[in-house]
Parts: sequence; structure tokens; C-alpha cells
Amino acid sequence: THPPHSLRSSGAVIRAMAAVMQQPAQTAEAPDGGLAGGDHVNWRVVFLCLFVANTGLFHGYDNGVVSEVFTMTSFREVMGWPAVDDSRAVLQKSWVLNGFNVGAALAAICCGHLIVDRHGRKPALILGSLLFAVGGALQSAAVSGAMLVLGRLVAGVGVGITSCAGPAYIAEVAPASIRGAMVGLYQSNICLAIVGASVLNYFDHDLASGWRWSLAVQVILGVATAGGLLFVKDTPRFLESVGRSGEALKVLSSLRNGDEGSAARELAMVRAELEEERRVGSATWSEVLLNPYFRNVVLLGCLFQFFQIITGINAIVSFGGTLFEALGIHGLTSALLPSVAFVIGNSIGSFVLVDRVGRRSLLIFGMLGMAVSMLLGGSVVLATRELDASGTERLPAAAGIVVIAMIFVYMFSFGVSWGFGAWLYISEIMPLRVRGKAVGLCTGVNWGPANVISDFVAPALIAGPAGPGGMLLFFGALSALVVPFTVLCTPETKGKTLEEITPMFRFASCHDFVRFVRGNLRAGEGMGAAASKAAGVTIGKSDSGKPEVGAAEVPPVC
Repeated sequence: THPPHSLRSSGAVIRAMAAVMQQPAQTAEAPDGGLAGGDHVNWRVVFLCLFVANTGLFHGYDNGVVSEVFTMTSFREVMGWPAVDDSRAVLQKSWVLNGFNVGAALAAICCGHLIVDRHGRKPALILGSLLFAVGGALQSAAVSGAMLVLGRLVAGVGVGITSCAGPAYIAEVAPASIRGAMVGLYQSNICLAIVGASVLNYFDHDLASGWRWSLAVQVILGVATAGGLLFVKDTPRFLESVGRSGEALKVLSSLRNGDEGSAARELAMVRAELEEERRVGSATWSEVLLNPYFRNVVLLGCLFQFFQIITGINAIVSFGGTLFEALGIHGLTSALLPSVAFVIGNSIGSFVLVDRVGRRSLLIFGMLGMAVSMLLGGSVVLATRELDASGTERLPAAAGIVVIAMIFVYMFSFGVSWGFGAWLYISEIMPLRVRGKAVGLCTGVNWGPANVISDFVAPALIAGPAGPGGMLLFFGALSALVVPFTVLCTPETKGKTLEEITPMFRFASCHDFVRFVRGNLRAGEGMGAAASKAAGVTIGKSDSGKPEVGAAEVPPVC
């Protein structure tokens, strides 16, 4: 039977990144020893991927632009907010941000089956781009908080759709030799858009309609991208999946320097992958939730996604302007440095370190750097803050420099590790049979509970008795608590195949979990190769020659 795709495609970002990181900068060899995409990269593919990667700008810009908009005097007057946040302003800020999160979460989970797999990547990208533009128009024309939230909700739906379809499109058209760089562009564009939003907000901060201009950029991005997408073809993989093999071969040949033989061999591999997906099928929700071997690894994946957000990244990105304003820190440097640190860290981590030092080390030391920087920054704020003549909290110049430096370290530490690493890691550890639903569930936890909680807590902490310093200490403490979790529950997956990774997470009972933790402390190997025997499972060979795991006996669980 055909596996349901409703949640499988919602994890397209994750699967694309996983495929890239596991095999960086390698070329796909054809059966005769040639290259699946020819000896030379077709520049048409490069420009196509560059264009589709622009959808990554949607995510970054919409998240980053509100940070400074919240502090603009003209915006606050239209929204009816006082100069200093009161409880009403804090609540409305939370709703503005969570309108986007809710829309993105629902779209990311639902659009896979309804749009991406049923109608194709191209229609999904066009629809998502137009919705992003409509959402931007509503936001830039907003005359009330309700209208602003509606615009954020619509834009969030658009971003949820493009976050599914964009990386999937790139991964399916790019040759293996450049696929890593091409998919990496999507994530890099998210970071660059945050930087761009910071620059624009700085220059139009004091204009009467500056905030409207900043939000209206979303309209330009969405309409321009949707218009350009009208002139591209859908991916060969989608065309093959719906039985349009002739068209799939024609499109793939044009993307591989006109080499039909090479394209035919690559398309045959795509066809084999599609058949394997249909053969394996998809686990039911009862299997995911009741079978301890599946449930436990899915729970770990959800925790990784929850911890990625709840440790403060969205609080800094979305409320950085409010944070610096409350501390009396102004200027382009303070607005740009955190975003620049994010870009630098993401580039170094995803393109240089992940396949050299491994996932485990990056996640551990990245979270440690996040914890230390936030705790130090918060401590400096509480130790040095003072009130000016108007009763507003301010920091001495030296303390302000230290706080900016600590936030720079935090953003770099996140970018180099958890920013991309959490997505990559959960895609690698999920067994094939539950991967679709598991990735969708983890994505929902990231977009939903983690973001919603963070966006309600952050403004309340900034406006609370402990102020900005209290917010930094709060997220620093949470980051510190995640460090031991990462040490105890993160086996190293670098350089391992899915068949090698699955047994590392095959634990069901409390005794198994203790062995899992000991294996990680000893050598970062989790349960190791002996997991199948200890858990009472049988590993046989399917007709395709690939391991197929089935629970022969389910032991007592914790």
C-alpha cells in the first residue's frame, strides 16, 4: 500500500538537510561509472536552486522584522501601546508572534498530502509565496492589533507551505555534487533575511510610516517569487510519482546538460526509491505511540525540537529590539551583530564542522556556549543596571558592550550547532517506517508548543520585576539544564547509515534506557549493535535486501 504523505512531506526540510549532511559534496555515480548529472554542473540548475532558495527569505524576514518594529514609536501609537510595555502590550506582542507560529505549524503539518504530494512542489511554492504576500499586505496596512495578527497568521501559512516545498524542490533537482551547497542556501537565506530586516528597520525606525515599509517588503518578496515560479517546471521526482515519466525524463535531461542517458539512470534510481517507500509503508499512529521502540525515539526527537526553541533563540530574534531598548542600547551595531553571528555560526557549522567533529560534540558544546553566554549576560545586567532621571533602566557603556558580546556568543553558538543540527539529527535517527509521522510530529512540536511558550514568556519576563536580565538568566538556566540531556541522550550519528543508527536508539525498558545512557557516556554509541538482541527484536532481510525490523516481543516499559 502507498504510505500516507500528510506528515511525511511536512518534514521535507529535515530530510533534505539529512541527505546533504550525510554525503557532502559527493557525486552520484551511474552504473557505468559516470556521473549521474554529467561531468559539468548545468548552470541552469544552479540559478534555479538559487531562485527557489529565495523562499527561505520569507521565514527569516517575517521572524526578524518584528523585533525592531515593536519598538517604533509610530507603530506603537497605531497599536495604542504605551511608551513602556504594560500587560496589554505584552499580551498583544505574544499574539502577533504566535499568529505566525500557529499558521506555520498548521500548514507545515497539513500541506504535505493536500498540496505538495498531490499537486506538486511548484503549485505549493506559488501558493505559499502568494499567501506570504497577502499576509505582508495585511500587516503593512494594519490599523489594529487584530488585523496585524490576521496578517501574521496568513503569512505563517505561506511560510509553512514554502518550508515544506522549497528545500524538497532544491534537493530533488540539484545534482549530488552541489546538493549540499544548494540546500544550505535555503538555511543561509533565513539568516540573511534576518540581517536584512535589521538593516531596513534601522534606517526607517524613526519615519512616520517606517514600520509599514518594513512589513511591506514581504509583499515584494512574495509577488516576485510567485511570478518567477510560473516559468519553472515541477521536479522530476514528483512527475515520476504521479506517472508522468516521459515529462520527468525531459525535465531531468534539461537539468543535466541534455544527457538523456545520465538522466535516465538517475530517474531509474528515483523510481526505485519511490517503490521502496511504497513497499515499506508507514506505521499507524497506534504503532508510533504504543510500540516502545518507536515511541521512545520519537519522544527524543520531539525533545530535541522543543529544546531548540525553548532555550531562547526566538526570544532573542523576535524580542531583541525590545530587549536592547529596555537596556538603553541603541545603534546599528547592536541591531546587526546578533544576526551576523547567527549567519557566521550557521555557515561554519553546516558546511565545515558537522561532518568533521560530528553531531554529538556540536550539540553538546553549542548548548554549553548558549548557557554560559546567557547566564553571564543576565548576571551583568542585574549587577550593573541603574535608573536614569526618568526612571528608565539603563546600563553603563562597558556593561552594554559585554551584554552585546554575550548575545553574539549565544547566537553564534546556536547557529553553529542547534540551529541546523536539531533538524538534521531527528531526520537521521527516525526509523524509516515511522519517519513520516515522526518528523511531522517533531516539526509540530517545534512550530507549536515550543514557539508559543517562548513567545508568551519572553515579553512577560522583559516587562517583569527582573527585567531583561531576568529573561537572559531564565533562558540561560534552561540551556544549562539541556546540556546534561544532550550528553546523556545523544549518540553520534556521523558517517553512519540508517541501518546502523536505528539499533542505537532501540530501547524500551528502564534497564534498556540505563544501557543507552551508559553507551553515550562511554563512546556516544547509545545501545550499540547489540540493541536488537537486548530489546527482543528480530532483524531480517526483506526482498530488497534491506534490514526490516519487527518487534517479536515488547518488554516492560518504564
